[in-house]
Amino acid sequence: MMQELSPASLLTDSIALSARLDEDWSYDPRTGRYRAANGRFLSGATVEATIDGRVNRTRSDLRALTASLADGTLSLEQWQVQVRAEIKRAHIRAALVGNGGQQGMDAAAWGRVGWRLREEYRYLEGFAKDLLEQRVSVPMALARIGLYADSVRGSYWTGTTIRQEKQGYTLMKRILDPQAQHCQDCLRYAAAGIVALGALPMPGQRCECKARCRCTIRYYRSQMP
Repeated sequence: MMQELSPASLLTDSIALSARLDEDWSYDPRTGRYRAANGRFLSGATVEATIDGRVNRTRSDLRALTASLADGTLSLEQWQVQVRAEIKRAHIRAALVGNGGQQGMDAAAWGRVGWRLREEYRYLEGFAKDLLEQRVSVPMALARIGLYADSVRGSYWTGTTIRQEKQGYTLMKRILDPQAQHCQDCLRYAAAGIVALGALPMPGQRCECKARCRCTIRYYRSQMP
């Protein structure tokens, strides 16, 4: 597993996945923003919506694999291998978007991806053991596997925050999703308003929502009135 998550291995996978967010999108390192095929800048909301779409597709794929395990189409070993591959692809893609493509993926960025994947794989080992020992029902398994898709947002936000810091942003604000239910931790983070970058945890960290967190972040270069 350690060899599989080495920076060289992750880089090889990322090249295959492409450094661009989308077939028609590219990253402009001068401005720190993404451009569409027509050259126009993409809004942060557009990029975040695309990440959400990919998270939803990953969730659907993971649920399909878990359903195949439940009906006997896949063995537990096959399920683990395919789930691990899906998780790895999803986190690499999210990290590429967050960090601004291949050019933003330095050794530290690859280290963060490797660390997060090792954590996810460790949780997956426990999940597989629970499945083997029949401690979870099929509905419970389908719900639980979705958390692995939700955790992908963490790779995006971590990379984005570091990229924005390199662009000169020094302040941040947690934004609540009006369509989601929020834990008291997230409500407290949002109520803090604009604070120094790094003063608040990333969405999904140090909150009861965990991987289900739907908060976003806005970045500022100077204190707003």
